Amino acid sequence: MQEMDEFIAMLRDSAEGFLADFQASPNAKTEIAVPRPLDRELWAVMAELGWLGLLLPESQGGLALPLAAAAELAEVMGRYRFPVPYIEAAIMPGQILSVAGNDRLAAELASGDQLFCLAWQDRPGSDNAFGMCTLSEGGVSGSKSFVAAVEPGSQILVSVNTQDGPGIVLVDSDAAGIAVQRSATASGSFCQLSFDKVTCTPLLTGLLAEQALASALTAGRLLASAFLTGLSRACLRDTVDYLNQRQQFGRKLSSFQSVSHRCVDMHIHIELAEAVWRVAAESEDLATLSAAKARASDVAQNVGRQAVQLHGAMGFTEECAVGEYLRLALQYGNWLGSAKTLRRTFQSTRKGEALA
Repeated sequence: MQEMDEFIAMLRDSAEGFLADFQASPNAKTEIAVPRPLDRELWAVMAELGWLGLLLPESQGGLALPLAAAAELAEVMGRYRFPVPYIEAAIMPGQILSVAGNDRLAAELASGDQLFCLAWQDRPGSDNAFGMCTLSEGGVSGSKSFVAAVEPGSQILVSVNTQDGPGIVLVDSDAAGIAVQRSATASGSFCQLSFDKVTCTPLLTGLLAEQALASALTAGRLLASAFLTGLSRACLRDTVDYLNQRQQFGRKLSSFQSVSHRCVDMHIHIELAEAVWRVAAESEDLATLSAAKARASDVAQNVGRQAVQLHGAMGFTEECAVGEYLRLALQYGNWLGSAKTLRRTFQSTRKGEALA
C-alpha cells in the first residue's frame, strides 16, 4: 500500500511538471467555436509517459494501476485545464478492450499507435446504450450522440443491439456509411454519428458487453469528478490571485468581506467535492459515483460562474482564463450525466438497496 501511494505521488509530481510546461506553451490556448483535432504529437508523448495504458494490465502494455491512480492524474489535468480528451479516448476505450481481452488492440491504445473512441449514448439526456444502433447481416445502422475524439483513421467502439442481446463492435471511422456532424467543445469536439449498414468487427455480446460498458462509465464518471474538482480548485486560485491584485476604492478587492466570504464558500464546496470523489474511488459504488459526479459538476459550474463575475467585465473576454475553466466545467459537468440525472440515479439506487 505504501509503495502504491509513493508511486501515485511520483505520478502526480511528473504530471504537474509536464502540464505546467504545456500550459506555458502556445498549444494550451483553445479557440471558441472551432472543432479542434487531437494533437497526435502530444498524444504520443502521453503514451510515452504511460498515461494511455495506466489502467491496462501489463500483458496489454499497461501499468496495471488502480482506478484511484487515474483519478489522481485527472485531478492534476483539471488544475492545468488540460484540453485533451484523455478520459474519452484513453481510459474509457481501454476499459472496454480490457474486458474484451483483446491484447493487440489494447497494446495499440497504450502505445498511442491507434486512436480509439467510444460511441455509447443513444440520444441526449439518456443512459440507454443498446437501443438506437442495431447490428444485422448488413452491418451497423443507427445513431450515437456526444462521441468524442472521432479522428481520421480512429477505431470507434459502438454499443449495439444484436440478435443475441447487447453487443459492442469495432468500426473504422473512415468506413463507408458513416456520417459525422462535428461540434466544437473546450477539449476538441463532440460528434453526432449516423451509421448506415457499416461494416464492423464484433468484440463483445450479452452480459460481457454490459459489464464492459458499465466499467467504462464507472471509470469515466470518477475521472470526470476528479477533473472537475481540480478545475474548480485552479479556477478559485486564479480568481483569488486576481482579487489580491485588483483595487477598487483604494482597496484590494479581496479585502471586501462580501468578496472574501464568497471565496471561502467556494473553497468549502471544493473540499467537499474532493472528499466525495475520493470515497467513490475506494468504493466504486454506483450511488457514490453518481453523488461524486453530481457534486463535482455543480461545484465546478458554480465556481466558474462566480469567477467570471468576480473578474468583472474582463471575465467575459476570451483572453481571460476563467472563461476556459467555465467552458470545461459546462462540458464535463453535463457529460456522462448531468447533476440532475445523476441525483435521480443516486436516489433510485439507494431506494433499491433499501427494498432489497
